[in-house]
Amino acid sequence: PYYTVLVRTEDGERMEGFQALVGGLRSFDQELGKTSGPTFLADGQLSNVDISLIPWAYRFYVFEHYRGERYTLQRNDPTLQRYWAWFDHVMALPQVARTLPGRERYLEHIKKYADSSARSKVANAVRRGVSAHEYDDKKDEY
Repeated sequence: PYYTVLVRTEDGERMEGFQALVGGLRSFDQELGKTSGPTFLADGQLSNVDISLIPWAYRFYVFEHYRGERYTLQRNDPTLQRYWAWFDHVMALPQVARTLPGRERYLEHIKKYADSSARSKVANAVRRGVSAHEYDDKKDEY
């Protein structure tokens, strides 16, 4: 859904991707409710689940920047309260913070996806409507 929001040119497709992403975060929020929190494992321990989501969660600010306010994850959404507690916790960890790119630098990097000029395998696959592993550089042209 992340690249669908950025790469697709039709607003309906973008919003569909955004809603799928929010739905996934709501599921994550529900799972967090089964733990002592704020992370997926007890006592604030980082797990593979947390580590997998952290880089993506950090980058969600690009949606509002490139797609507008409709694409903002709302902090006051009651179905995302545990997600936001998780987000604030993991982003404050020094071992996480030192691995994240600067916002301005990342916005510049991701701009080519937002304006549909990126020609990577991922961008081409998203434009075609398939997963990157289904896209064949030799057969597919976009």
